Amino acid sequence: MANFNTHLAVGAIASGLGATMTMAAGVVPQDQLLTLTMAGIIGSVLPDIDLEKAAPSSMLFSGLGVVFAFVVLFQFTRQYSIAELWLVWIGVYALIRYGLFWAFHKRTRHRGIFHSLLAGAFFAALTAVIFDQIFGEEPLVAWFAALFVFGGYLVHLTLDEISSVDFEGKIIKKSFGSALKPFDMRSWRASLAMASALVLVLIAAPSFQHFRTVVTTHNVIVFLQDRLLPKGEWFRSKVAAGYSPAGPAEAGSLPSLSPMTPALGTPVEAR
Repeated sequence: MANFNTHLAVGAIASGLGATMTMAAGVVPQDQLLTLTMAGIIGSVLPDIDLEKAAPSSMLFSGLGVVFAFVVLFQFTRQYSIAELWLVWIGVYALIRYGLFWAFHKRTRHRGIFHSLLAGAFFAALTAVIFDQIFGEEPLVAWFAALFVFGGYLVHLTLDEISSVDFEGKIIKKSFGSALKPFDMRSWRASLAMASALVLVLIAAPSFQHFRTVVTTHNVIVFLQDRLLPKGEWFRSKVAAGYSPAGPAEAGSLPSLSPMTPALGTPVEAR
């Protein structure tokens, strides 16, 4: 199994590369790029949430505690004094960080259901719900955050699977196949519970239509053909070379994202 530093470093690199491509595509405002990158990094350590004594689990439950403490706090801002609000915040945080943490680890085992693509899909959909209903982001941004979380999740599972092979000794370890799997084949109950949770989260998730319209296979292929490699010399400005990205109304252009957002391939100015 790859260690925490490896997961964090590779997850950060993968998320940064993804954010760079997203910036070039102009699909989300530039002030959201750091948020998407952080979503990918979080996704890259999420599969280790079931390791009780590992840093990812403590960090993730601490983060959840902070988020939910503020969510609850916002409901009582005008009703309680500052001292009472402090008690509410600390109480909710402690309940998540220590109570839920303890209950969660009593019922889970490492490389079980959380080391699966099914769990990755659940956390991705949950991210979309959080961005939509808690952070108030547009559905397109919410689903891009979900995509980054799933991408980070996939990077983690792949690294763990690669670590199961000793390339120098040409030996496949017993752990091979336990990291990158569609679901937990050793526990159908856990897999069924995760699948049910995924369905419930998808019901609460924002509309997927706009994201699906933008991120189609055709649109992505056309964009990569146009922007992946430089036209001519490397590190020479496209604008200086006379490059002009196609607008929404031009033939062959990609669909616009919203009335205020230009087509894929046209940079979006920061808000």
